[in-house]
Amino acid sequence: MRQKKKYFALGFGIVLILCLLGYSLIPFNKKTIHINRGSIVEAVYALGTVKPGQVYSLKFGIAASVRELFIEEGQTVNQGAPLLSNDSGIIFKAPFSGTITNLNLSKNEIVMPGIPILDLINMQKSYISVSLDQESALRVKPKQKVQLSFESLRGHVYKGEVERIYPSHGQFLVRIIAPELPEGILAEMTTDVAIEVSKKENVILVPLISVDKGKVIRIRNGKQEKIEIKLGAINSEFGELIVGDLSEADEVLAYRK
Repeated sequence: MRQKKKYFALGFGIVLILCLLGYSLIPFNKKTIHINRGSIVEAVYALGTVKPGQVYSLKFGIAASVRELFIEEGQTVNQGAPLLSNDSGIIFKAPFSGTITNLNLSKNEIVMPGIPILDLINMQKSYISVSLDQESALRVKPKQKVQLSFESLRGHVYKGEVERIYPSHGQFLVRIIAPELPEGILAEMTTDVAIEVSKKENVILVPLISVDKGKVIRIRNGKQEKIEIKLGAINSEFGELIVGDLSEADEVLAYRK
């Protein structure tokens, strides 16, 4: 009797293992998705930094001491306002209106030539600077549309445009003009950048969650068949069908990932 129970338990365990193995081989598909036509925008994504439109760095040409300081760090000044005077009686004035940053001295301190004393920045003409890798930089051109979003302002998207792209010290920099940045944005804040590099109209859109190693499971007339496809432009949800037997009448299985 005990021997029979032992064999029964062993057989039940083998059946359970086989069932689990069989379940693990079943594709993780839970729903079907209809294939549709539409437009797709392909973008280059990066992290951008807000930069002031004008920057003035005050330096002395010869060693001198500061006689008077007329400003404080963080202060807003108008064009022509006195900034400081040196021991020769020369008064240095603001070349444009802006905010004083990086004030690196105090009254009566001696300053050596070429050492930055203070910076004056103008945020009225700010822009976004983005550093790209070589592959992405080759796809970016002036006049391309840009979408900007800030982490603290989720749900709000701001428009911009690529003004220029150029190399600088081994980097490939993109300058983006954005005339409608939200109030309160300061220099050196970061923003998520999406540069629209291409837009395709009236194309077959393939859901990316249905693609597995270049193949999809197509459902046509109630029959399932795994077929190979090739995608072109891709965004976060869909890919443009370039090669593959898919039409608007078809459905595909969505894999759970």
